[in-house]
Amino acid sequence: MQTTKPVYSLSLRLLSVGLIALLCACATPRPDPLPVPPAPSKTQQVTIAMLGATGLAGSYILNQALAQGYNVRVLARTPSKLERYAGRIAVVKGDARDSETIAELLRGADVVVSALGPVKADGDGAKMINSSVTADIIRQMPDFGIERYIMVSGAAVLMPGDDRDASGWLMRELVQLRLRSELVDKQAEYEELAQSSVDWTLVRCPLIEPEPFAAAPIVSLTTPPAWSVRAGDLAYFVVEQIESDEYVRKGPMVGSR
Repeated sequence: MQTTKPVYSLSLRLLSVGLIALLCACATPRPDPLPVPPAPSKTQQVTIAMLGATGLAGSYILNQALAQGYNVRVLARTPSKLERYAGRIAVVKGDARDSETIAELLRGADVVVSALGPVKADGDGAKMINSSVTADIIRQMPDFGIERYIMVSGAAVLMPGDDRDASGWLMRELVQLRLRSELVDKQAEYEELAQSSVDWTLVRCPLIEPEPFAAAPIVSLTTPPAWSVRAGDLAYFVVEQIESDEYVRKGPMVGSR
């Protein structure tokens, strides 16, 4: 007689991966995301306006950007969380949902990088935060001469051209069952981008592991290529997109070997 235990275990695994994939940008970071991979010389004339720098993905991206030699302006509601970067970054104190704060963040920047996600403690105040903040950023970018916008999102977000395998579809369905409102927000964020004229890249992630860089991630435009991605590998990929036009107005899905 066959047992259903393996199927049950697989379902639990997929559920965990799918849920974390959607909210990948807002997990709590480990104390120190270093080290980062050796970096080639980059121009110090490029300034990044960054959101979500105190989350799991964002903390690794911030370290990678600094290692690459970029100037970084970081939005933070609690600047004390960034004390270790004193003298290395410019901190704009405020809430991403405030348009004046976003304007201050964008002032003097050349590119926007976001790993923003809902904060559980905000309750209903976090609803639709990604799509509303992205809409505001898109609206203000021309005022500051900014054309490039790079975001970390979840692997459950659908885009034209997707050709998901069975596990990719199952991940999507499980997220719809458990985190429908968050997925609606992430999907709406993509729609805001698609209707805009900015040069965006939406980096879609599975489970993000708090591990340093090991190798450039696997990339697919059709289906999640792996069950997880190391935070260091993801950060490397995100920062590389600042100087690349390979995935402009595309949604690459990434994973680690």
